[in-house]
Formats: sequence, C-alpha cells, structure tokens
Amino acid sequence: MESGFAHVLLEHSPDALLLLAPDGSISFLNAAAEDLFGYTRAQLLGADSSLLLAESSREAFHGVLVGLGTASRRSREPFAGSGRRADGTEVAVEITCSLLPARAPGTDGSTQALASGPEVALSVRGAGHRHAHVQAPAQRHPPVQRNTQTHDAGAGAAAAAAAAHRHRPGAAAGAAAPLAFVEHDDQLKAGVLRDPLTALPNGTLFNERLAAALRRPDPVDVLLLNLDDFRSMTDMLGRSAADELLVEVASRLRNCVRPHDTVARLGGDEFVVLLTECLNADAVATRIAESLLVPLRVGRSMVRPGVTMGLASKTPQTHDGAQLLRQADAALAAAKDGGQHSWLRFRPEMLTTAVHRADGETGLRRAVELGQISVHYQPVVSPGLGAVVQFEAFARWERHGKLIPPNQFLPVAEQSGLIREIGDEVLRRACAEIRPWLAGDAAYSVAVNVSGLQFQNRDFGTEVLAIVASTGVDPRQLTLELTESVFFDAGTDVLRQLHQLREAGVKIAMDDFGTGYSSLGRLKELPLDNVKIDRSFVAMIKTGQEQLPFFHTMVTAAHALGLKVTAEGIETPAQATYLMDRGCDSLQGYLFAKPAPASELAGTMESALTAIDRVDAAH
Repeated sequence: MESGFAHVLLEHSPDALLLLAPDGSISFLNAAAEDLFGYTRAQLLGADSSLLLAESSREAFHGVLVGLGTASRRSREPFAGSGRRADGTEVAVEITCSLLPARAPGTDGSTQALASGPEVALSVRGAGHRHAHVQAPAQRHPPVQRNTQTHDAGAGAAAAAAAAHRHRPGAAAGAAAPLAFVEHDDQLKAGVLRDPLTALPNGTLFNERLAAALRRPDPVDVLLLNLDDFRSMTDMLGRSAADELLVEVASRLRNCVRPHDTVARLGGDEFVVLLTECLNADAVATRIAESLLVPLRVGRSMVRPGVTMGLASKTPQTHDGAQLLRQADAALAAAKDGGQHSWLRFRPEMLTTAVHRADGETGLRRAVELGQISVHYQPVVSPGLGAVVQFEAFARWERHGKLIPPNQFLPVAEQSGLIREIGDEVLRRACAEIRPWLAGDAAYSVAVNVSGLQFQNRDFGTEVLAIVASTGVDPRQLTLELTESVFFDAGTDVLRQLHQLREAGVKIAMDDFGTGYSSLGRLKELPLDNVKIDRSFVAMIKTGQEQLPFFHTMVTAAHALGLKVTAEGIETPAQATYLMDRGCDSLQGYLFAKPAPASELAGTMESALTAIDRVDAAH
C-alpha cells in the first residue's frame, strides 16, 4: 500500500521527475515530464537522457553528473540550462539531481537487480512552462497519444480517481467541459497529422498545405531530402541515438526556413520542405546543406549527418502537388548518383534517368567484357618533401565518346555485382601501369579505392596479394582506400582480411574521413595507416583565415595514433597553406593536377611540382 501511494505521489508531482539508469537512459518519468517536454512516455522510456537537453547544455550537465560521484550524493545547486521539447523548441529549465542507493533483488523478485552503476534521480522545473499553467489552468491537457499506463495498478486507479474528482459534476466543471472536449479533439486531429517523434507535419498534412499553396499565384518550391549514411549511423549508434539525431535534424531544418514555410517528415530519414513566396530557393537549399554538415553530439558520439536533396519549383506547366514531388524525387535521385552532401534542381531529362539505368548496366557489363574500363591517376604531394609521393588510381569508362567519372557508374556497378570485376581490373592496371615510377623510390606508392562489396569475397585479400605479385609490385607500395562505412559495417571476416593485407605490407587508408562518424576515438581499434580528410571539410576553407579547430583536432589525434593524414579536394593555395600549417602530411586536389592517363604521368608530375613551388613561395 505504501509503495503504491508513493508511486501516485511521484506520478502526480507538479515537477517533472525522471530516473536515469547507469547508462544514461531514462527508466522512469512522470506525467509532468511528458507535459514539460512534449514526448509520450513510450517515446522516452529507454531513450538517452541527452535527448531532452539542448546541444549547448549537454556537456555542462554531463559535468554535473560526474560531479555527483565526487561530492555529495545530491547536487548542491540546481543546474540551469536549456531543455529541448519534442517540437524542437528550447525551454529554460532547472535540474536538481541526486544519486540513488544501489538496489539489490528482494526475496519476492519485486526489486531490480543490483545495477552496474548508480542511478540518478532528476527533478526538472521549467519556470516558463509552470507560469503558463498558472495563468490558464483550464488549458492543461495530456499530450496526444500519451501512454497513461504505469507499472503499478494502484497508481493507475488513483490517477483515474483523481481525474474523476477533477471532472465531478458542478456548474464550473459543466461550463468548462465542452471547451475541453473541443480542445482535446483538436489535439487528436493534430496528432494524426504530425510525426510522433519530431512533431513535424506528416505526409498527409504536407500534401494538404502543398495543394493549398499551388492554388495561389505565389512561387512554390519543394525540397525533398534524405540523410546520408543514415542506416550505417543507426547500426553504429543504436535506435535511440538515431531517433535523437532525427529530432536534431528536424530542429535544424526549421531554423533554416521562415515561420510560414513547412518542414515535414515523410518517414525514416526522409524529410520534405515546402517554400512559399520564396525568392531564392537555391539559397535555402545551400543553407540546409551547410547546416547539416555542422557536427553535433548524439549520445556519446559526434556525427555530421550530411544531406542529399532534390529541388523542384512550380511552373506554368505544374498540374498538382504529386507532379512537383515526382520532380523533386527525380532531382534527389540524380543528386545521389552524383555523390553525397549535394543537391540538384530538377531538370526534365532527370525523369528519364530511371529508364536509362537498365541500359547503363548493360553497357557497363559490355565495357567490362571488352576491357574498356581505363585508369587515370592523380598525384598526392608531400609539402615537407616538396615532391609527389603517391598516385591515386581512378576508374574511368569511355562511352559514346564521353569519359564517365566513377561516381556516375560505380553505383551501377555495385548494384549489378560488376564492382568485383571492375575492382580487380583497376588494381591490375594500376600496378602494371605505375610500376616504372614505383621502381624509382621505395617510398613511392599507388592508392586504389576498394568497395565494401569486394570484401564479401572471403578470398579478396589473397587475390589482392596475387595481383600485386603478378605485376612485380612491392606490397608495401600499395595503399587500399576504404570509406568509413566499410570499417563500421565490417564483420569479423573483413577485419581478418584487412589484417592479412597489412601483415603482407599493404597500407590501409580511411577515405572520406569524418563524413559520417567523426570516429577519432575508435581509430586505434582499426587496422589503419592513413586517414584522408574529406573534401567537404576542405571546402569550408575560403580565405585561409577561418577558425576551424576540428582540423587541428583530427590531425593531432591521428598523429598521436601513429597515422598519416592526407587532405583531398584542395583547389586553392589558401587551402593548401591552411592545411600545411596544421600538420597535414600530404595534399591532393585539382590545385596540383587533375587525374590523367598513365601516358601523361610526366606532365602530371610537372604540374604538381609547379603548384608546390607556388604554394611554398606564397607561404
């Protein structure tokens, strides 16, 4: 009886009360916590507690939790920070926290087993939230879809009795009841039309607003977007942290548009933005792309979501919203084919891309059979040595007189299974064509990109070493470049093959470093020799005067682990100088030379050396 009554008191406390498990997840919350943060109980139970804090307050609050273990069991002063509601808005909060004594199992099994660490009880007060309810108590209603069940049947009965007491017959209650029912009905309707996780409009509400906008003569633009590598991030971070990421993305999207524009979540990692009366939709797309490349903390990890988008705008030929969404979807597909972290505006020829994709696979298969896949080489320079120290090999496909870059045909190769044959051919050609240059210095090397699908062949590592041996190249002069996702999706067999290759002398590099995981803390666990800073980071350097501390962090951490650092995508002397000053070991990009056939290797090297001299002179 006493336990049940205590549960009722907790449930109906005017302050938000939460209990955190040793791993920081939420194991209990009361009704006031649901009201304060706008989430349902089902959404929060088991979620990471950082979901309820604005990003600016997370580090400071973590420090408070750490301090609990070194001072008293209760914080001396309330923590003042910013909470974050389900709709992305921030609210000023004061949090008082205390450690709970460890709980051991009782003889009847009613209590929990002894935890691996202390649990933390939180009392959260939102002054603005309470003030609003004092002024208008009749406006307080449970959030839509709230799970009102508790773990204690007596508490549920008490809550029902309390509700009956609040609505007992009487003049005042009778007058208020119709208004309450109307408001609750509005809330139910809003719940049906909104995404329960992010509180954004869902597809149904978005379509209603799009149809209404198209009935007016004003400009209408639609941006359809997907997060890059979301599935991989979900696998790495876990479902709870992935939900937290989606909530943060929703908040950033809202901050990139005007109040009367609509941001909706269609499901999964797919969002859509409706712009009305917008004079520069391209600028909005650019702002969104830049916003989602800024790193953020999710749980205990730093991630950079990144986004790929398709933009479509109303024209005199636009019939309805479905047509505009099809156009935005075609632009999104074209942007994905061109690479991540990009966006494209719709063009009519994009609608025929799907029709030509099957033809592209047939043509690619024919090109592989006829040996029509060629290799071009781009130099990698060492600023310290003032020399070219490596060439990276890039696959090329010449079709109908045009040279097709890898980011346009390799996705087709991966989908069709041709990537293994193409990968073997590129490695064989690269070793054979670059061998004369490699023979000039044991420190020279050639880098070849490898797809994660190639590792599905359990003998891939053995086959690589066989190709190297057949071409007469020293394995120590070969570097294999893999993207971050290959490492984090890696099973035991992939890691086995990577270790096999490294033991034979082959170098392993992580390409596009930082684009999805910012995994500095995990680098020491991986079989790595080199990391390549992604070009999207380098593009942030415009004048060379920017304050971008993460460059120093990445380079310093990598060097501390004995790894070399290469920066790619360098196009200006300012970018080269900036990265040299921060200790990058080698540089690569159009500033030095574009990829070219092996027959033009001498000219490519001369171009790279001339560029090095210009950078040194300006440094």
